[in-house]
Amino acid sequence: MTANTQTVDVIYYNGILYTADQHDSFCQAMAIGKGYIVAVGDDEEVLRHATPETELIDLRGKVMLPGIIDSHMHPFWGGKQLRGCNLNYAALSVEETLAIIQKHIDNDPFSGESDWLVVRAWQRQAMTPVGADMSRIALDTLKTQRPVALFANDCHTLAANSRALEMLGIDENTPVPADGKIARDEAGRLTGILEDAPAMRAFDSIPSGTPEQNVQIAAHVQQVLNEQGVTTVMDTRVFAEQLEAFAVLRDRGELTVRMLGAKEVTPDSVNGPQDAARAINEIAEFNRSWNDAEWTPAPGFGLTHVKFFVDGVLQPPTMTASLLEPYRENIGTHDAPNWQPSERYGDLYFTAPVLDALMVECGRAGIHPHMHTVADGAIEMVLNAVEKMRAENPGKDVRPGLAHNELVAPHQYERFATLGATAVLSYQWGGLPGVLIDEEREMLGEARFAHMEPAARFLDAGARLAYGSDWPIDRLDEWYNLQVGMTRRAWDSEGNPAGPRLDTDRDLTLIETLRSATIDAAYMIARERYIGSLEVGKLADAIVLENNLFEQPVETIYRTKVIRTLVGGKVVYQA
Repeated sequence: MTANTQTVDVIYYNGILYTADQHDSFCQAMAIGKGYIVAVGDDEEVLRHATPETELIDLRGKVMLPGIIDSHMHPFWGGKQLRGCNLNYAALSVEETLAIIQKHIDNDPFSGESDWLVVRAWQRQAMTPVGADMSRIALDTLKTQRPVALFANDCHTLAANSRALEMLGIDENTPVPADGKIARDEAGRLTGILEDAPAMRAFDSIPSGTPEQNVQIAAHVQQVLNEQGVTTVMDTRVFAEQLEAFAVLRDRGELTVRMLGAKEVTPDSVNGPQDAARAINEIAEFNRSWNDAEWTPAPGFGLTHVKFFVDGVLQPPTMTASLLEPYRENIGTHDAPNWQPSERYGDLYFTAPVLDALMVECGRAGIHPHMHTVADGAIEMVLNAVEKMRAENPGKDVRPGLAHNELVAPHQYERFATLGATAVLSYQWGGLPGVLIDEEREMLGEARFAHMEPAARFLDAGARLAYGSDWPIDRLDEWYNLQVGMTRRAWDSEGNPAGPRLDTDRDLTLIETLRSATIDAAYMIARERYIGSLEVGKLADAIVLENNLFEQPVETIYRTKVIRTLVGGKVVYQA
């Protein structure tokens, strides 16, 4: 295949190129001119385009793919987590956690009494012993006057000391919002735990660095992304502050990832269905101020989405994900469990009339809705709203993405396909430890557990999958995550199984997995015209791998090493 233009700056040849086109074609060579793909095909065909000025790069049989599109992540949050006090997702006791924080405080030069200390990668669900939890009282034992906040790895829980609560303006009289919890003990005193939207809003309100420090974070973020082969990211809870940092890099000619974003509409910002048009019009205005109408080889911005948090988190102790049928709860102890039916359904943060109205307005405005839907209750509410949006805006090209989908009802897979909704999945969540598999089986019952962490079920029903790491919910490890999608189990650093296989779905194939991180992710973010496959006329976003994914055991995919990353034909990372 060849474009009309004859300008060819570089040709990659003698390789194994997976194009991710409609036919999942393979070829040997690709020609790039002015940042665009000019030709793909066999060596002889493509090398005919060479001129004396064309650079020829012999791939020596190495694999070349489209650049990875991570369609659900929080890159700026992730960048902040790479600095400062980090618990590294470890299973820790309260005492061990406090010791790590105290050591950081003792060695932190920024020790002013008003300097916030935000502790990241706190794995609340894995605290030891089972059932242990952080609290304001425990954090108040730290030898510091500083405000201290632990932000959980799932970004849905924040634990604060008394000083932090004071600076956040939260006290015993603060009302509990509709979209989350401000925990209190039996005496009505604050425990220091904030869950779901209050945790996120509190985290967002903590003063960040200077504009130049934010630029440094953005530069570091794009470097670590490029090293893993990521060329495009979708920030699924974006703020102007974050975009401004990446815009500085763009204006310097130093931006090396394509940035998309979805700004959130919160439940408490919409005063009923009649207010939906105003809310979506504000999103449309924000998007217009940042969106590049046309994409060019030089990376820029794409903002045509909006974000809705519809429910919470499935795992104990939070259990705020919305279910169609109630949770089962352990009324016994960890050692002597006694699981019984409850009346607890989890939480829906929007009412159906409000979400319906917002979705219809998305259809009218041509804005793509991106939803946090962990469980079947939230999924059902969103699919119903999408159905109304489709009915009121027939033929409108709006591409809903439902992210997470950890628990799906059997009838919902086909609805995804029928309504043109994409399931956005973080595959590593299928690598559950055995103890959590057992606990969630009890919590849900066998019939529902059979639809825990599905992936291939969506494809088999005719729906589309898009991959998103959700970094920093988990550590950034793109190839490990993809391997879990193909094996449905966790792996240790030596490549040994670290838990049982989650036998609730078939494994994804390598091609299915790669498509979800390339062309199908590009479709979900509405940029398949530009990126996602190695096809003539598209932007030359590609990666070269040291290893051959197509010949190695699936259990070793996590070892994949990217040796070159191209964005718009320009080398932005070289091993």
